[in-house]
Amino acid sequence: MLTLYGHAARTAANTLKIRAALAEAGAEYRYVVVDLAEGEQKKPEFLALNPHGKVPVLVDDDFALAESDAILWYVAEKFPGAGLLPGDAWGHARVHQWCDFASTALYPASYEIHLHTSRAEPKNRSPWVLERARAALERALGVLDKQLSGRQYVATEALTIADLAIASVVHMLRTRSQVDLSAYTSVAAHYERVSARRSWSKALAETP
Repeated sequence: MLTLYGHAARTAANTLKIRAALAEAGAEYRYVVVDLAEGEQKKPEFLALNPHGKVPVLVDDDFALAESDAILWYVAEKFPGAGLLPGDAWGHARVHQWCDFASTALYPASYEIHLHTSRAEPKNRSPWVLERARAALERALGVLDKQLSGRQYVATEALTIADLAIASVVHMLRTRSQVDLSAYTSVAAHYERVSARRSWSKALAETP
């Protein structure tokens, strides 16, 4: 059985997208919480799985894989019947493009906003960094909204892991009340479409 090591908050974006992909594939797996606040990610047994000391990590028999996008792709390729990847090079490239967009444009801006509004000690918060992050997030959402205009899914005509990656960050934006999605109608519609799937409900559940 697969084992997914992740954050105590199972709906953290980098964990949620993997859980959604596993649910789409109908894959059974065990979820192991790594308590970051207690430093469990720094223990030798965890560092043996991921020397970087970060979650998530997926273990499949003797194969341990870190980095959330790599795990997401592994799940899609391990379970081809789920149809989470297209069958052509152009389609693969588009999926890569929008997975990267979620990880490099949406997620960092959201994290910076969270850091400089609530996570960091007040003395360490920077209004300048916060405003820069908000501007970056607004720009990214504008790009995404344009891409999704008139489309059901972000990369191809069918649901792919790119949609799960995008929706997982949008879920975080909504949970943290970081953005009003009414200004981005196509992004909001896409999120509702993805979150209406049974796999999404399973991914949000406390147990796999």
